[in-house]
Amino acid sequence: MTGGSDLSPPRSWPDYLRAQAITVLCTALAWQLPSDFGLVNIVMLYLLGTALGALRLGRGPIVALAIANMLAFDYFFVPPVFSFDVEDIRYLFTLGVMLIVALVIANLMVSIRRHREVADAREQRTAVLYAMSRELTATTDAKAMAAAAVRHICAVFHSTAVVLMTDAQGSLTPISITQDCADPRSCPQSFDLELAQEVVAQGERCIKNAVYLPLRGSRRVKGVIVVCPQPPNRALPDEQLNLLDAFAAQLALSLQRARLAEAAEAARLSAERALLRNTLLASISHDLRTPLSAIAGAGSLIAQPQYALNVDRRTTLGRLIEHKARDMTQLLTNVLDLVQMEFGGRALRSDWHAVDDLVALALRGSESRLAQWRIVLNLPSDLPLISVEPTLIVQILSNLLENAAKYTPPGTTITISAAERGESIMISVADDGPGFPPGDPERLFEKFQRGRSESNIVGVGLGLAICRAAANLHGGNVRALNNPGGGARFEISLPVTGPAGAQTAAEAH
Repeated sequence: MTGGSDLSPPRSWPDYLRAQAITVLCTALAWQLPSDFGLVNIVMLYLLGTALGALRLGRGPIVALAIANMLAFDYFFVPPVFSFDVEDIRYLFTLGVMLIVALVIANLMVSIRRHREVADAREQRTAVLYAMSRELTATTDAKAMAAAAVRHICAVFHSTAVVLMTDAQGSLTPISITQDCADPRSCPQSFDLELAQEVVAQGERCIKNAVYLPLRGSRRVKGVIVVCPQPPNRALPDEQLNLLDAFAAQLALSLQRARLAEAAEAARLSAERALLRNTLLASISHDLRTPLSAIAGAGSLIAQPQYALNVDRRTTLGRLIEHKARDMTQLLTNVLDLVQMEFGGRALRSDWHAVDDLVALALRGSESRLAQWRIVLNLPSDLPLISVEPTLIVQILSNLLENAAKYTPPGTTITISAAERGESIMISVADDGPGFPPGDPERLFEKFQRGRSESNIVGVGLGLAICRAAANLHGGNVRALNNPGGGARFEISLPVTGPAGAQTAAEAH
């Protein structure tokens, strides 16, 4: 395993030609100056050329430029001219100082430029890492994270890339590939799967026919990024390799975060399912015990031969058994309906129906239950037909009417009204009873939530949850409000045309 070396190309020979061109330009300018301009000022002109050249040229060309400027000054301007001989020994000091100052200026300028280039490279690296980090943070899917990393690598390094992840058996599988390379094995820069597997085993970067970067998790290597430079034999310098290491580390952390989030979500769902199961069993067992006890008691009375039962008593016990059995059946039906609607196992069988017909069906089914309540209807005759499944809408209305009968005293008024609201029909069921208990009425639509905790009120708190699930299945909603004049009000909002994509039974056939 090797990390690569600094393979950035040296300054090419055109830089040396540019350095000599600067010397020629400085000499030509100095030659045009008057004779009384002074040799010291000419020296300053050559130093200016050295400083300007250091802004663009490398260290080698700058040294060559400083030496060429000194020799040109000596040859063309130090007596005797057109000769490298020096008559006055003081000019040797001038030439030496000129060379030293030129080299110092050149070295300082090159160092400043290199520091600037390093700062620019770090800024670019930070910007690239920030852009990738921001995109990975907004992504929760492992494949989307790998695709984002591949996209950034291809854009920054002008390379093709593949992200390989280990499966449960430890084999490497591509989860994101450069778009112009549909099959990694068919790429011109094909990678070695055995070498990638070795990178996973050793957890170290490898450079061979491509750059193999391990994705290190908290305990072991989870995958490999394979970067194939373009053109194929192009070597990447250390700075780019370090940036690739940073990319790999960032992707590995994001993938680990995604796995932890998936594990946490799975644990949450498991805990929620366990809680739902325990609550469901506890609630059903509690509410089934009362009707079962009543049925058992009535059955034991009927079965005892020493008690003579007249027709009235036998009829009363039979009706008690029938009523309690229906309560149990309704309880289990509510549970099954809610499960089907929440988990998508319930398909709509919609058809066009009038609102008043649906209300009439619900009232007919709850007639015996509402015998002691006053029912007021406020249903305009010009309401449009709505595309719904009638059994579900009747069930919503029946549940709301039963809820009103449970929590309001006999003799109070239950009002059913409807109105057209744009593309929807608003049906409300209101009462003038005690209203909702303190707190947010929305919590009543949660499963196993009951308006009051009195044990003499039968139910497990699924009626309103079923109402909302059925309304949502139609593309509508149910909400609970307090009446301004007292009491509770439930508003059912249903679209006139039904939910998007819903088909009637006739259309389905």
